[in-house]
Amino acid sequence: MKIDQAYRYIKMQIIDGIWEPESAINVNEITAHLNISRTPVHKALAKLEQEGFLSIIPQVGVYVKRPEQSDVLERLLVCANLDALMTERAAFNLNEEELTYMKETLTMMDNLDLSEDEYSALNIEFHRTIYEASKLTYALSLAKQLWDYLNYVGNPVVLFSKDRRKQSQAEHWLIYYSLKEKDAKLAKKLMEKHLLRVAQAVSLKYQDIDTNQHMFN
Repeated sequence: MKIDQAYRYIKMQIIDGIWEPESAINVNEITAHLNISRTPVHKALAKLEQEGFLSIIPQVGVYVKRPEQSDVLERLLVCANLDALMTERAAFNLNEEELTYMKETLTMMDNLDLSEDEYSALNIEFHRTIYEASKLTYALSLAKQLWDYLNYVGNPVVLFSKDRRKQSQAEHWLIYYSLKEKDAKLAKKLMEKHLLRVAQAVSLKYQDIDTNQHMFN
């Protein structure tokens, strides 16, 4: 669909940093680039505003939204709870093949010589295997939106530095073994704690940004 085409294009321009925070978005340029009408573009913009990527000011324009600490923290808290729920459900559904794949993924992630981007890609695979095993289709669709937001506001270099990676890996292995033992409650608790730590790290980043902005205003 043309709305989906416009949505994916605009979102990736933002996530990849091509369109920076507070920069104006030119609707005419998007319609010309994608060769579509303004209607699907406007619908895509409205959806991305709801997801926290844009600010639409009537009679003024559309701008890439600069994330604020309160907004970042709220969305990441929702993400943590959704992920915990899906992990609890996955404990009953993961088969031996999926568990083996998770173990192989974690073993590769133990390599401290991996770049931040390489570790991030494997991290996504580990979590994706769990969440897809939950069979919670609606929760998964919501979580994917929030993961894109985390990718936007987070920074792999910060989130997956070697010091942070050690703690992250310890938590990943605990989650894996709880799932292998089908201990759903423990797996849920561990995943929630894991994601809340990530949320706190990202939130602190924006606390520093907000503080610096107030100092210079």
